[in-house]
Amino acid sequence: MRDDLKFIDLFAGVGGMRIPLEKRGLKCVFTSEIDTAARATYSKNFGVDDSDIFGNLFEIEHVGADSVPDHDLLVAGFPCQPFSQAGKRKGFADQTRGTLFFSILQIILAKKPMAVLLENVRGLLSQDKGRSFTIIVNSLEEAGYEVSYKVLNARDFGLPQNRQRLFIVALRRDLAEQGPSFEFPEPVTARESLRLGDVLDQYPPEESLYISDRIWASHKARRLRNRELGRGFSYQLFTRNSNYAATISARYYKDGSEILIDEQDGKNPRKLSRQEALRLQGFPDWFEPHPSYAQATKQAGNAVPVPVVDAIVEKLLPLMS
Repeated sequence: MRDDLKFIDLFAGVGGMRIPLEKRGLKCVFTSEIDTAARATYSKNFGVDDSDIFGNLFEIEHVGADSVPDHDLLVAGFPCQPFSQAGKRKGFADQTRGTLFFSILQIILAKKPMAVLLENVRGLLSQDKGRSFTIIVNSLEEAGYEVSYKVLNARDFGLPQNRQRLFIVALRRDLAEQGPSFEFPEPVTARESLRLGDVLDQYPPEESLYISDRIWASHKARRLRNRELGRGFSYQLFTRNSNYAATISARYYKDGSEILIDEQDGKNPRKLSRQEALRLQGFPDWFEPHPSYAQATKQAGNAVPVPVVDAIVEKLLPLMS
């Protein structure tokens, strides 16, 4: 593996992809993130000036891919809209026009990085009856890449969280033909060995995290109501001895399936702290969360699980030479 590899960080969020890449010696030469609060967190933790973070990737088509520096690896935790049926008789690149994936593809076609790493929800596999995913794979193959994909669970890679995400790796065909094919990492952690308490703050936690009697009563009433309606959708209660928690949502404490911690101290359950939410995604403690609780938990819920990315990169980097 070369020691001068460069990467670009698209739809960067707060930098979950950047952490393992920089740890392995790669240099970030371009960042894109449109959310103002996420950019603030990213800037503070990586020493990047906010003005150096590119905003709307839809503009890439207009400003030209020359605005993006040369790089060896493109990473993106991109949102994905269903593709239009318009132009379906044309090339795959045309079928992605008007979506954020089209912006990624324009950069790939212009810069031809050695490899591409994309992350998305596993629902992308079935979105629009699988058509969206097929177009993405075919677009990458048509651009000259060998494509691999797999759904990986964070709890298989040392995190006490049941979080399944789709990862797509595209290795430029000339490199793929030179050596072994890319293979996704195998699980490295026995699920029964995980313990939620390993990522929780020391006891006692912040008093402000405990929910009020009114909110706790509302949670229990909603659970009962949903069970009567056959929905089964409500808060999820865990202790420090739980092996893992449910998936943390970008709408944490707003979407009706809250992760709540029962400290078993005679008090009501509590919410996760800002730092706990990040640890659940594998962020190191030097990483400083956004000062707003709502923004910090939103950013954690939108982030990629850092150890999963690290395990993928460990397998990918030896092929990039």
